[in-house]
This record gives sequence, C-alpha cells and structure tokens, in this order.
Amino acid sequence: MPNWKNICGMTAFATLMTSTAAFADVNAQDVWGDWKSYMTGFGYQVMGTESTSGDTLNIKDVKMSMALPEDEGTIAITFGELNFNNRGDGTVSVELPASMPLVVEVMPKGDKPATMNFDYNNTGFSMIVSGDPTDMTYTYSAAEIALKLAKLVADGKEIPVNAAEMSIKDVSGNSKMKIGNLREISQVLNSALVTYNIDFANPEDDNEFLKFSGAVNSLLFQGDGSYPSGGFDVQNMDAMMKAGFAMTGTFSYQGGSSKFQFIDGTENIQGGSQSESGKLDVSMSSDGIEYAGNAQGLKVNFAGGEIPFPIDMEMANSGFKLAMPVSKSDQSQDFALAVTLGDFAVSEQIWSMVDPAGQLPHDPATVAFDVSGKAKLGFDLMDPKQMEAVERGEIGMPGEVESVDLNNLEVTVAGASLTGNGNFVIDFAKAMMSQGMQGTEGALNLRLSGANGLMDKLVAMGLVPEDQVMGARMMMSMYAVPAGEDVLTSKIELKNDGQILANGQRIK
Repeated sequence: MPNWKNICGMTAFATLMTSTAAFADVNAQDVWGDWKSYMTGFGYQVMGTESTSGDTLNIKDVKMSMALPEDEGTIAITFGELNFNNRGDGTVSVELPASMPLVVEVMPKGDKPATMNFDYNNTGFSMIVSGDPTDMTYTYSAAEIALKLAKLVADGKEIPVNAAEMSIKDVSGNSKMKIGNLREISQVLNSALVTYNIDFANPEDDNEFLKFSGAVNSLLFQGDGSYPSGGFDVQNMDAMMKAGFAMTGTFSYQGGSSKFQFIDGTENIQGGSQSESGKLDVSMSSDGIEYAGNAQGLKVNFAGGEIPFPIDMEMANSGFKLAMPVSKSDQSQDFALAVTLGDFAVSEQIWSMVDPAGQLPHDPATVAFDVSGKAKLGFDLMDPKQMEAVERGEIGMPGEVESVDLNNLEVTVAGASLTGNGNFVIDFAKAMMSQGMQGTEGALNLRLSGANGLMDKLVAMGLVPEDQVMGARMMMSMYAVPAGEDVLTSKIELKNDGQILANGQRIK
C-alpha cells in the first residue's frame, strides 16, 4: 500500500514550490509562518535559519523531516534558501534562487539511509502572495521549472543514473488558502510543454537497463480541498474524513506521447504510445471515493522479446469510472463501475494470423459496460480496525446491495454486436437466505445482430466446429426472438419469487 502521508506531504511541498489573493495586507512573516503551519499539518517538522534585512525575510538551510509510519525511521528534505520580500503594498513576493540543490534522505530503522540529490532550476520565476493571514492567494508563473536527479545513494553505494529529469514550461496559476477550522484550498495550474526522461542501468549488470521518456503539449490542473486544521494524518483517514477532509481534482492534457526500451540480457523490448488528449477526475470525502478517466486518439506499439513481430494498436476513445461509498450508513449510497474500449483496432499483420483470407470484417471493435446502483455500507471502509473486524467475520453484514442498473452494454467485433441494458431491485436479506434468485426483481434487455453471419464465417475458416455452432444457435432460439435479418432480441426477467422468464416464457 502506498505511503499516502509521504505522498500528500510531498505534493503539498511541490504545490508551495510552484504555486498557491484577497485584498488586505499580508507580510513576510505571515507567509513563512503559514508555510510552516501547512507543512506541520502534514506531519513535517520545519526548520530554517531566519534573518531579516530591510523588507526581506531570509530563510537559509531549510529542512523538513518526518517520522515514517509504524516507527520505521524518518524522511528528511533539505534545500537552499527562501526569501520573503514585503513589497510595500500589502503583498509579499516569494523569491527562489534560479538554481538550488534539493536533498531527500530516507533513514529506515535498522537499514542504511538512501539519499537522492536533485538540482532544482527555474527561469523567470515569480510568486506574489496577497490577502490577509487567514485568507491568502498565491499567484505564480515561470518560463520553466526543472528538476533533475543528480545523485542516488542506496545501501551505502552510489547508483549510476544516466537520466532522471522533468521540466515544465510556461507555468502559471494560483492557489487560494483560507484558514479556519478547516484549511480550504482552491488551485489552478496551467503549463505548456511537460517533458520527462528516465534512464537507469542495473548497477550489478551493465547489460540490463530501462529507458522511459515522454511529453505532453499542455497540462491543466484544477482542484479544491479542505483539511482539518489539526493536521493531516493519513494513518487515520476515517477520522480525517469525519473531521471534514475532502478533495476534488481534475488533471487534463493535450498531445501526449511516450516511448520506452527495456533490455534484460539478450531481450530488447521497446515501444511507445501517443494520445490526442486525456483527463483524470479524482474526488474523496466521507460521501465516497470516485475516479474517472478517459483518453482520446490512443495509439500503442511495442516489439521485441518473445513477440514475433511488431504490434500496433489504437483506440478512438477509452475510459473508466469507479465510485464507491466509504462510510457506514443506514441510507442508500451510490456505487458505479464503467469501462469503455471504443473503436479498438489492431494492425493487419495481427489480423492476417487469424484471418489470412480476409473473410471477417476488420472494423474496429468496441467493448463497453456501465453499471451503477444503490447500496448500504455496514462499516467505515477507511477505519483499519473495522476492516480487520470484517476480515475476522465480526461484522455480520459488511454491506447490502439494493439495486443494480446496467446502463449500457456493448460488445461489437468482426461484424457482430451485442448491446443491452437493464435494472434490478434486490431484497438483499431475502436473496441471501434463498438458494435461488428469490428477492430480485427486474429485467435485462439484449439485442444481438450479425451473430449468424459471424458463426458461418468462423465455421468456413475452420476456427469453430459446426456442431458447436449448431448448439449455440439452438440456445439462441430458446432465449431470443427474431427482430430482423440476423437480429435477435431477448428480455430476461427475474421475479421476486425466484421465477426467471425469457421473452415472457418461464424457464425456471
């Protein structure tokens, strides 16, 4: 499981390094004090040597350290210096050196420390803080921000690093922070070209290495969050959510591409991807967790290793959605799961392996389903103690499903297509007590087209024995009715008393 406390703390630090307006006065000490308070809320101890000269507050030898969970050691981040300059109009400018070192040191208990030395560089960096001590706005921009791993030491040895770097061009945005019982944050980040490059060799074997690089032409992030002012304790997410923790965020990009190469001895695997655009939505609160993403114009290629020839695939659109409750409740809560692989196509070289004579339509395929419903959760999902109780069987009914809706089903391939939708209402207690389908009421509507034509071609190609096709056709005649040339429809109904009907005819 990822260490969310460290991730959130590092994210907060990165936000302050590249981001974060009201219309009152704020001074240098207010801003520095809030930085310290913000990072302290994430579990860091913040230190630095402070000095004042005129309107400038200078902080040298800045260091942030934090204990790792379960007494596993500590992590520390050190970097050069910061200047907070009172501009004389009630605002503060935050000044960073154009180039400065940044060191991350992980000191696990009972093991040798691991150290990462980074070079942090910026061009044309500007950050202005306005507002008042309880309501600040950080407005920022930079022609370029770059981070490069200069040295990596692990287990007492320096690990060779050919490249590990990232740069962001034409950065701009703002971050608003309002401080009360909850720290409320609203952020917007825009950038032009984002590039990254990783090139690692196995320190114990020069014949093994990984190269991975890529870019997006533009990036946009918009997000809002609220954090309990008492601190951010990812080890107790349940308590944090009940205290008001919530966040939503959207990452979107235009024009993405990547390429990779992995060599392991004699094997050389390489490939890449391209996409026109993409988006990822994330939200989390006591009401539930939701992830949703999509990509447009995706192309993927790879070759090498045990793959006999290069493989090229593309999709016009792809996406997913996952939504689920996290809090115990006697009220109905929403859940959802959806996946779309739209207009999925492979190269003719792949088709030639299964259809050398070209008897099947080589049109792009689509696989998609969208399921949603209502449920009740019988425990707090983010509470580790309650999770352990569920695993031990101490919580009688962890959850109840009340309804399931199939909003969309589509499987289209090689000239045949299956589509459907339906909905079911479930008496969960009755369904659990019965050995059949009692307690479920609803219907599933299906439409199948092109199936007979596809089966004829598969038989002619010798891919499917004719006796199996005859059996499939008999099954379709039992549960479906004709609705046009090579089109069948079916309505499968489930009754509360356990009956199952196909097109009005009882089959159970």
